[in-house]
Amino acid sequence: MEPPANPGRFKILSGGAYKLAKSARQDPEIFNPNFVKLNSRVIEQYVRFRARLDGSGSEWSGPVATTIRGDRNLMTYLKLRDAESKRPGRPKRPTPLSRRADDIIDRIDSIHDQALLREVLAKGREAKRQLDIIVAALRKHPEIDVEALREGRYMPRKVDGPLAQSAVSADDTKLIRKLATRLRDNDELEEFDLVHRSGRVKMSQGAGLDLIYPEEMRLIERLAGLEGTAV
Repeated sequence: MEPPANPGRFKILSGGAYKLAKSARQDPEIFNPNFVKLNSRVIEQYVRFRARLDGSGSEWSGPVATTIRGDRNLMTYLKLRDAESKRPGRPKRPTPLSRRADDIIDRIDSIHDQALLREVLAKGREAKRQLDIIVAALRKHPEIDVEALREGRYMPRKVDGPLAQSAVSADDTKLIRKLATRLRDNDELEEFDLVHRSGRVKMSQGAGLDLIYPEEMRLIERLAGLEGTAV
């Protein structure tokens, strides 16, 4: 019994299976995308549901749970999709661009290639999330020109009035110190295909583009009280 060429057809995590079961007046809760865990048992139940729905001659003859568990590529694919759907910080409702990217990947025939692209995409999303956190934290300090930093230039601004007396609190310093420590830890950065080298955080492979420039890194280290310390 051969599995369908493209597991993306199942549409369980996207909510398509839930809507289809509901429209067919079947109990849809087993396919509820808010609670479902994507595994071989759920896939088999969806296949059997589609076979019943289509009637005789249905193309939904497999895969069953035992077939999936015996296929290393299929198991890798399912584990990756389930982990991706529950990744911390991932929005509950994917954006149109995110859905479009998922649909494009689903159309790739090779499950191995799908898994690789999803891993790269997940790392990129996580790197973007961390960058957004850093930018949001820096925007709280009026003396920092965030837009100049984004262009690779460090231009401290003079601030007059009550804001000139503002200072980083002890709790803020602890958080920034944790951030600076992670940004200088190549073991942690390796998980996102990044590396700390020559005072900057950059892609460890491919184009080797900078994520955090040296002047930005020095600012973070200065705010954390780590400037001039060894990595």
